[in-house]
Amino acid sequence: MSRRLAVAVWIVSMALIVFGVTLLALVPAGRGPAGATLGDALPILPLPLTAAGVGALIGWQRPGNTVGRLLSLLGLAPALQIAIAGYASFGLLSEHPLPQANIAAWIFSWSGSTIGLFAYLLLFEFPDGRLSLRRARLGLACGVVGTVLFWLSLAIIPGTLFNMSGVQNPFGVAGQEALIIALAGAAGVLFVGTIVLGASTVRERYKRASHRGQLQLKWFLAGTMLAVLGAMLSLPLAAIDFGLTKVGMSLAIAAIPIAVAIAILREHLYDIDALINRALVYGATTASIAIAFFSGIVVLQALLRPVTGGSEIAVAASTLASVALVQPLRKRAQSFVDRRFYRSRYDAARTLDEFSVRLRDEVDLDAVRAELVGVVRDTVQPTHAGVWLR
Repeated sequence: MSRRLAVAVWIVSMALIVFGVTLLALVPAGRGPAGATLGDALPILPLPLTAAGVGALIGWQRPGNTVGRLLSLLGLAPALQIAIAGYASFGLLSEHPLPQANIAAWIFSWSGSTIGLFAYLLLFEFPDGRLSLRRARLGLACGVVGTVLFWLSLAIIPGTLFNMSGVQNPFGVAGQEALIIALAGAAGVLFVGTIVLGASTVRERYKRASHRGQLQLKWFLAGTMLAVLGAMLSLPLAAIDFGLTKVGMSLAIAAIPIAVAIAILREHLYDIDALINRALVYGATTASIAIAFFSGIVVLQALLRPVTGGSEIAVAASTLASVALVQPLRKRAQSFVDRRFYRSRYDAARTLDEFSVRLRDEVDLDAVRAELVGVVRDTVQPTHAGVWLR
Protein backbone atom coordinates (compact mmCIF):
# COMPACT_ATOMS: atom_id res chain seq x y z
CA MET A 1 0.00 0.00 0.00
CA SER A 2 1.39 3.39 -1.00
CA ARG A 3 1.49 6.30 1.39
CA ARG A 4 -1.20 8.21 -0.50
CA LEU A 5 -3.52 5.21 -0.57
CA ALA A 6 -2.99 4.56 3.15
CA VAL A 7 -3.91 8.15 4.00
CA ALA A 8 -6.85 8.06 1.58
CA VAL A 9 -8.30 4.92 3.21
CA TRP A 10 -7.93 6.53 6.62
CA ILE A 11 -9.71 9.70 5.45
CA VAL A 12 -12.55 7.64 3.95
CA SER A 13 -12.90 5.64 7.18
CA MET A 14 -13.09 8.78 9.29
CA ALA A 15 -15.60 10.34 6.88
CA LEU A 16 -17.82 7.25 7.05
CA ILE A 17 -17.70 7.30 10.84
CA VAL A 18 -18.63 10.99 10.99
CA PHE A 19 -21.42 10.44 8.44
CA GLY A 20 -22.91 7.49 10.31
CA VAL A 21 -22.62 9.00 13.79
CA THR A 22 -24.18 12.26 12.59
CA LEU A 23 -27.19 10.50 11.06
CA LEU A 24 -27.64 8.34 14.18
CA ALA A 25 -27.54 11.46 16.36
CA LEU A 26 -30.29 13.02 14.22
CA VAL A 27 -32.65 10.05 14.60
CA PRO A 28 -35.57 11.14 16.85
CA ALA A 29 -35.89 9.05 20.00
CA GLY A 30 -38.96 6.89 20.45
CA ARG A 31 -40.13 7.16 16.85
CA GLY A 32 -41.25 4.02 15.04
CA PRO A 33 -39.31 0.73 15.25
CA ALA A 34 -36.20 0.54 17.38
CA GLY A 35 -33.38 0.53 14.85
CA ALA A 36 -29.69 1.13 15.50
CA THR A 37 -29.00 4.10 17.78
CA LEU A 38 -26.09 6.34 18.58
CA GLY A 39 -25.64 4.34 21.79
CA ASP A 40 -25.12 1.22 19.67
CA ALA A 41 -22.46 2.87 17.49
CA LEU A 42 -20.33 4.65 20.08
CA PRO A 43 -19.12 1.50 21.91
CA ILE A 44 -17.65 0.01 18.71
CA LEU A 45 -15.74 3.15 17.68
CA PRO A 46 -12.39 2.15 19.29
CA LEU A 47 -11.88 -0.68 16.77
CA PRO A 48 -12.25 1.33 13.52
CA LEU A 49 -10.41 4.31 14.99
CA THR A 50 -7.39 2.29 16.12
CA ALA A 51 -7.30 -0.13 13.18
CA ALA A 52 -7.61 2.60 10.55
CA GLY A 53 -5.11 4.83 12.36
CA VAL A 54 -2.55 2.05 12.78
CA GLY A 55 -3.06 0.95 9.17
CA ALA A 56 -2.37 4.48 7.95
CA LEU A 57 0.67 4.76 10.23
CA ILE A 58 2.17 1.48 9.00
CA GLY A 59 1.32 2.41 5.39
CA TRP A 60 3.14 5.72 5.84
CA GLN A 61 6.16 4.32 7.68
CA ARG A 62 6.39 1.00 5.79
CA PRO A 63 4.96 1.54 2.27
CA GLY A 64 4.00 -1.75 0.67
CA ASN A 65 3.56 -3.58 3.99
CA THR A 66 0.71 -6.09 3.69
CA VAL A 67 -0.20 -5.88 7.37
CA GLY A 68 -0.80 -2.15 7.06
CA ARG A 69 -3.22 -2.79 4.21
CA LEU A 70 -5.12 -5.41 6.21
CA LEU A 71 -5.42 -3.12 9.21
CA SER A 72 -6.70 -0.31 6.98
CA LEU A 73 -9.39 -2.65 5.66
CA LEU A 74 -10.11 -3.86 9.20
CA GLY A 75 -10.80 -0.24 10.13
CA LEU A 76 -12.73 0.53 6.95
CA ALA A 77 -15.19 -2.35 7.41
CA PRO A 78 -16.69 -1.25 10.78
CA ALA A 79 -16.60 2.38 9.62
CA LEU A 80 -18.76 1.36 6.67
CA GLN A 81 -21.01 -0.54 9.09
CA ILE A 82 -21.57 2.62 11.12
CA ALA A 83 -22.37 4.60 7.97
CA ILE A 84 -24.88 1.98 6.79
CA ALA A 85 -26.49 1.87 10.25
CA GLY A 86 -26.84 5.64 10.26
CA TYR A 87 -28.34 5.70 6.77
CA ALA A 88 -30.81 2.92 7.57
CA SER A 89 -31.93 4.30 10.93
CA PHE A 90 -32.28 7.88 9.69
CA GLY A 91 -34.05 6.76 6.54
CA LEU A 92 -36.55 4.61 8.43
CA LEU A 93 -37.15 6.61 11.59
CA SER A 94 -36.80 10.29 10.70
CA GLU A 95 -39.25 12.60 8.99
CA HIS A 96 -37.08 12.55 5.89
CA PRO A 97 -37.16 8.98 4.51
CA LEU A 98 -34.20 7.91 2.40
CA PRO A 99 -34.43 5.60 -0.64
CA GLN A 100 -33.83 1.88 -0.02
CA ALA A 101 -33.33 2.43 3.72
CA ASN A 102 -34.82 -1.01 4.42
CA ILE A 103 -32.24 -2.60 2.09
CA ALA A 104 -29.50 -0.73 3.95
CA ALA A 105 -30.88 -2.09 7.23
CA TRP A 106 -30.86 -5.60 5.74
CA ILE A 107 -27.22 -5.22 4.64
CA PHE A 108 -26.28 -3.90 8.07
CA SER A 109 -27.92 -6.89 9.77
CA TRP A 110 -25.63 -9.50 8.19
CA SER A 111 -22.51 -7.69 6.94
CA GLY A 112 -20.91 -7.23 10.36
CA SER A 113 -19.09 -10.53 10.00
CA THR A 114 -17.15 -8.97 7.11
CA ILE A 115 -14.81 -7.66 9.79
CA GLY A 116 -13.93 -11.27 10.53
CA LEU A 117 -12.59 -11.81 7.01
CA PHE A 118 -9.85 -9.22 7.46
CA ALA A 119 -9.18 -10.54 10.97
CA TYR A 120 -8.62 -14.03 9.47
CA LEU A 121 -6.27 -12.59 6.87
CA LEU A 122 -4.33 -10.84 9.61
CA LEU A 123 -4.16 -14.05 11.64
CA PHE A 124 -2.88 -16.20 8.78
CA GLU A 125 -0.61 -13.66 7.05
CA PHE A 126 1.06 -11.88 9.96
CA PRO A 127 3.88 -10.81 9.96
CA ASP A 128 5.20 -11.26 6.40
CA GLY A 129 1.91 -11.15 4.46
CA ARG A 130 2.35 -14.56 2.80
CA LEU A 131 0.16 -17.69 2.90
CA SER A 132 3.12 -20.03 2.63
CA LEU A 133 1.69 -22.84 4.76
CA ARG A 134 -0.99 -25.22 3.51
CA ARG A 135 -2.79 -25.09 6.85
CA ALA A 136 -2.94 -21.30 6.56
CA ARG A 137 -4.66 -21.51 3.17
CA LEU A 138 -7.04 -24.17 4.49
CA GLY A 139 -7.82 -22.11 7.58
CA LEU A 140 -8.50 -19.01 5.51
CA ALA A 141 -10.80 -21.03 3.25
CA CYS A 142 -12.70 -22.27 6.33
CA GLY A 143 -13.05 -18.70 7.55
CA VAL A 144 -14.31 -17.40 4.21
CA VAL A 145 -16.82 -20.24 3.71
CA GLY A 146 -17.99 -19.98 7.33
CA THR A 147 -18.51 -16.24 6.95
CA VAL A 148 -20.55 -16.70 3.76
CA LEU A 149 -22.74 -19.35 5.41
CA PHE A 150 -23.26 -17.07 8.41
CA TRP A 151 -24.23 -14.24 6.03
CA LEU A 152 -26.83 -16.47 4.40
CA SER A 153 -28.30 -17.61 7.72
CA LEU A 154 -28.79 -13.99 8.83
CA ALA A 155 -29.88 -12.71 5.43
CA ILE A 156 -32.84 -15.08 5.00
CA ILE A 157 -34.03 -15.45 8.59
CA PRO A 158 -37.65 -14.24 8.78
CA GLY A 159 -38.95 -11.67 11.23
CA THR A 160 -37.06 -8.69 12.56
CA LEU A 161 -33.53 -8.01 11.40
CA PHE A 162 -30.51 -8.81 13.53
CA ASN A 163 -29.21 -5.63 15.24
CA MET A 164 -32.22 -3.70 13.86
CA SER A 165 -35.04 -4.73 16.18
CA GLY A 166 -38.45 -3.72 14.90
CA VAL A 167 -37.35 -3.65 11.24
CA GLN A 168 -38.73 -6.55 9.23
CA ASN A 169 -36.44 -8.57 6.97
CA PRO A 170 -37.46 -7.76 3.37
CA PHE A 171 -35.88 -11.01 2.13
CA GLY A 172 -36.84 -13.36 4.96
CA VAL A 173 -37.78 -16.89 3.93
CA ALA A 174 -40.51 -18.42 6.09
CA GLY A 175 -40.63 -22.13 6.82
CA GLN A 176 -36.87 -22.70 6.38
CA GLU A 177 -35.86 -22.80 10.03
CA ALA A 178 -34.06 -26.12 9.60
CA LEU A 179 -31.98 -24.72 6.73
CA ILE A 180 -31.09 -21.60 8.71
CA ILE A 181 -30.03 -23.66 11.73
CA ALA A 182 -27.95 -25.94 9.48
CA LEU A 183 -26.20 -22.95 7.87
CA ALA A 184 -25.45 -21.36 11.25
CA GLY A 185 -24.24 -24.68 12.67
CA ALA A 186 -21.95 -25.33 9.70
CA ALA A 187 -20.59 -21.80 10.03
CA GLY A 188 -19.87 -22.39 13.72
CA VAL A 189 -17.96 -25.60 12.97
CA LEU A 190 -15.91 -23.83 10.28
CA PHE A 191 -15.13 -20.96 12.66
CA VAL A 192 -13.80 -23.43 15.24
CA GLY A 193 -11.67 -25.03 12.53
CA THR A 194 -10.41 -21.59 11.54
CA ILE A 195 -9.30 -20.83 15.09
CA VAL A 196 -7.58 -24.21 15.49
CA LEU A 197 -5.76 -23.90 12.16
CA GLY A 198 -4.89 -20.29 12.98
CA ALA A 199 -3.24 -21.31 16.26
CA SER A 200 -1.36 -24.10 14.48
CA THR A 201 -0.24 -21.68 11.77
CA VAL A 202 1.06 -19.13 14.25
CA ARG A 203 2.96 -21.85 16.10
CA GLU A 204 4.58 -23.14 12.91
CA ARG A 205 5.41 -19.60 11.75
CA TYR A 206 7.07 -18.95 15.10
CA LYS A 207 9.28 -22.03 14.72
CA ARG A 208 10.39 -21.01 11.23
CA ALA A 209 10.70 -17.27 11.84
CA SER A 210 13.87 -15.28 12.39
CA HIS A 211 14.54 -13.58 15.69
CA ARG A 212 12.80 -10.42 14.47
CA GLY A 213 9.83 -12.42 13.21
CA GLN A 214 9.54 -14.21 16.55
CA LEU A 215 9.47 -10.88 18.38
CA GLN A 216 6.73 -9.66 16.05
CA LEU A 217 4.66 -12.79 16.63
CA LYS A 218 5.12 -12.42 20.38
CA TRP A 219 3.72 -8.90 20.24
CA PHE A 220 0.79 -10.10 18.13
CA LEU A 221 0.03 -12.90 20.58
CA ALA A 222 0.36 -10.51 23.51
CA GLY A 223 -2.21 -8.17 21.96
CA THR A 224 -4.53 -11.10 21.26
CA MET A 225 -4.28 -12.39 24.83
CA LEU A 226 -4.90 -8.92 26.24
CA ALA A 227 -7.96 -8.63 24.00
CA VAL A 228 -9.32 -11.98 25.21
CA LEU A 229 -8.60 -11.10 28.83
CA GLY A 230 -10.25 -7.70 28.47
CA ALA A 231 -13.30 -9.25 26.83
CA MET A 232 -13.63 -11.77 29.68
CA LEU A 233 -13.37 -9.02 32.28
CA SER A 234 -16.05 -7.05 30.43
CA LEU A 235 -18.67 -9.80 30.60
CA PRO A 236 -19.64 -9.23 34.28
CA LEU A 237 -20.42 -5.59 33.41
CA ALA A 238 -23.53 -6.81 31.58
CA ALA A 239 -25.23 -7.13 34.96
CA ILE A 240 -24.92 -3.33 35.31
CA ASP A 241 -25.31 -2.17 31.73
CA PHE A 242 -24.79 -4.14 28.52
CA GLY A 243 -23.43 -0.98 26.90
CA LEU A 244 -20.50 -1.10 29.32
CA THR A 245 -19.78 -4.65 28.18
CA LYS A 246 -19.70 -3.53 24.55
CA VAL A 247 -17.38 -0.66 25.40
CA GLY A 248 -15.05 -2.96 27.33
CA MET A 249 -14.95 -5.55 24.55
CA SER A 250 -14.32 -2.90 21.89
CA LEU A 251 -11.47 -1.40 23.91
CA ALA A 252 -10.06 -4.88 24.46
CA ILE A 253 -10.14 -5.72 20.75
CA ALA A 254 -8.43 -2.41 20.01
CA ALA A 255 -5.36 -3.82 21.79
CA ILE A 256 -4.65 -6.00 18.73
CA PRO A 257 -4.01 -3.13 16.25
CA ILE A 258 -1.86 -1.37 18.85
CA ALA A 259 0.19 -4.53 19.41
CA VAL A 260 0.56 -4.97 15.65
CA ALA A 261 1.82 -1.39 15.34
CA ILE A 262 4.51 -2.06 17.95
CA ALA A 263 5.38 -5.39 16.31
CA ILE A 264 5.88 -3.82 12.88
CA LEU A 265 7.49 -0.53 13.89
CA ARG A 266 9.17 -0.99 17.30
CA GLU A 267 9.32 -4.70 18.09
CA HIS A 268 12.73 -4.40 19.85
CA LEU A 269 11.60 -1.68 22.23
CA TYR A 270 10.24 -3.70 25.16
CA ASP A 271 10.76 -7.05 26.85
CA ILE A 272 7.77 -8.78 25.32
CA ASP A 273 8.47 -12.10 27.09
CA ALA A 274 7.66 -10.54 30.45
CA LEU A 275 4.39 -9.12 29.09
CA ILE A 276 3.35 -12.46 27.57
CA ASN A 277 4.23 -14.26 30.79
CA ARG A 278 2.11 -11.90 32.87
CA ALA A 279 -0.77 -12.00 30.38
CA LEU A 280 -0.82 -15.81 30.43
CA VAL A 281 -0.59 -16.00 34.21
CA TYR A 282 -3.19 -13.38 35.03
CA GLY A 283 -5.47 -14.49 32.19
CA ALA A 284 -5.50 -18.06 33.51
CA THR A 285 -5.94 -16.81 37.08
CA THR A 286 -8.83 -14.54 36.11
CA ALA A 287 -10.59 -17.31 34.20
CA SER A 288 -10.15 -19.74 37.10
CA ILE A 289 -11.45 -17.23 39.65
CA ALA A 290 -14.48 -16.43 37.46
CA ILE A 291 -15.32 -20.13 37.05
CA ALA A 292 -14.89 -20.74 40.79
CA PHE A 293 -16.98 -17.68 41.67
CA PHE A 294 -19.98 -18.52 39.49
CA SER A 295 -19.77 -22.24 40.26
CA GLY A 296 -19.65 -21.44 43.96
CA ILE A 297 -22.75 -19.27 43.69
CA VAL A 298 -24.71 -22.00 41.92
CA VAL A 299 -23.64 -24.80 44.26
CA LEU A 300 -23.94 -22.84 47.49
CA GLN A 301 -27.33 -21.41 46.58
CA ALA A 302 -28.62 -24.91 45.89
CA LEU A 303 -27.24 -26.17 49.22
CA LEU A 304 -28.17 -23.19 51.39
CA ARG A 305 -31.56 -22.26 49.94
CA PRO A 306 -33.53 -24.48 52.39
CA VAL A 307 -31.69 -22.87 55.33
CA THR A 308 -31.21 -19.25 54.24
CA GLY A 309 -34.43 -18.81 52.29
CA GLY A 310 -32.73 -17.29 49.24
CA SER A 311 -30.56 -14.70 51.02
CA GLU A 312 -27.24 -13.41 49.69
CA ILE A 313 -25.10 -15.64 51.92
CA ALA A 314 -24.11 -17.82 48.96
CA VAL A 315 -22.83 -14.78 47.03
CA ALA A 316 -20.85 -13.53 50.03
CA ALA A 317 -19.35 -16.96 50.71
CA SER A 318 -18.44 -17.45 47.06
CA THR A 319 -16.80 -14.02 46.98
CA LEU A 320 -14.71 -14.75 50.08
CA ALA A 321 -13.69 -18.15 48.71
CA SER A 322 -12.68 -16.60 45.38
CA VAL A 323 -10.54 -13.98 47.14
CA ALA A 324 -8.85 -16.71 49.17
CA LEU A 325 -8.06 -18.64 45.97
CA VAL A 326 -6.32 -15.75 44.17
CA GLN A 327 -2.77 -16.34 45.43
CA PRO A 328 -2.79 -20.18 45.25
CA LEU A 329 -4.24 -20.12 41.75
CA ARG A 330 -1.77 -17.42 40.62
CA LYS A 331 1.19 -19.47 41.89
CA ARG A 332 -0.09 -22.61 40.17
CA ALA A 333 -0.69 -20.69 36.94
CA GLN A 334 2.81 -19.18 37.11
CA SER A 335 4.35 -22.61 37.61
CA PHE A 336 2.35 -24.10 34.73
CA VAL A 337 3.21 -21.24 32.35
CA ASP A 338 6.92 -21.47 33.22
CA ARG A 339 6.97 -25.22 32.64
CA ARG A 340 4.86 -25.20 29.47
CA PHE A 341 5.96 -22.05 27.62
CA TYR A 342 9.32 -21.17 29.19
CA ARG A 343 10.69 -24.65 29.73
CA SER A 344 14.34 -23.81 29.12
CA ARG A 345 14.28 -20.93 31.61
CA TYR A 346 12.32 -23.02 34.09
CA ASP A 347 14.82 -25.89 33.82
CA ALA A 348 17.76 -23.49 34.13
CA ALA A 349 16.35 -21.90 37.29
CA ARG A 350 15.59 -25.30 38.80
CA THR A 351 19.09 -26.57 37.93
CA LEU A 352 20.73 -23.56 39.57
CA ASP A 353 18.60 -23.98 42.68
CA GLU A 354 19.58 -27.63 42.97
CA PHE A 355 23.25 -26.75 42.41
CA SER A 356 23.17 -24.15 45.20
CA VAL A 357 21.72 -26.76 47.57
CA ARG A 358 24.44 -29.30 46.70
CA LEU A 359 27.17 -26.65 46.92
CA ARG A 360 26.42 -25.92 50.58
CA ASP A 361 27.45 -29.45 51.62
CA GLU A 362 30.32 -29.98 49.18
CA VAL A 363 33.94 -29.66 50.38
CA ASP A 364 35.80 -31.39 47.53
CA LEU A 365 37.12 -28.72 45.14
CA ASP A 366 37.27 -31.09 42.17
CA ALA A 367 33.67 -32.10 42.77
CA VAL A 368 32.64 -28.45 42.93
CA ARG A 369 34.43 -27.78 39.64
CA ALA A 370 32.76 -30.73 37.94
CA GLU A 371 29.35 -29.71 39.29
CA LEU A 372 29.84 -26.11 38.14
CA VAL A 373 30.84 -27.11 34.60
CA GLY A 374 27.89 -29.47 34.42
CA VAL A 375 25.43 -26.78 35.53
CA VAL A 376 26.81 -24.29 33.00
CA ARG A 377 26.45 -26.85 30.21
CA ASP A 378 22.88 -27.67 31.25
CA THR A 379 21.72 -24.06 31.53
CA VAL A 380 23.48 -22.01 28.83
CA GLN A 381 24.77 -24.91 26.65
CA PRO A 382 28.14 -23.43 25.58
CA THR A 383 30.38 -24.97 22.93
CA HIS A 384 33.21 -25.28 25.43
CA ALA A 385 33.27 -24.88 29.22
CA GLY A 386 36.14 -24.78 31.70
CA VAL A 387 37.04 -23.49 35.15
CA TRP A 388 40.27 -21.66 35.96
CA LEU A 389 41.34 -21.89 39.59
CA ARG A 390 43.96 -19.49 40.87
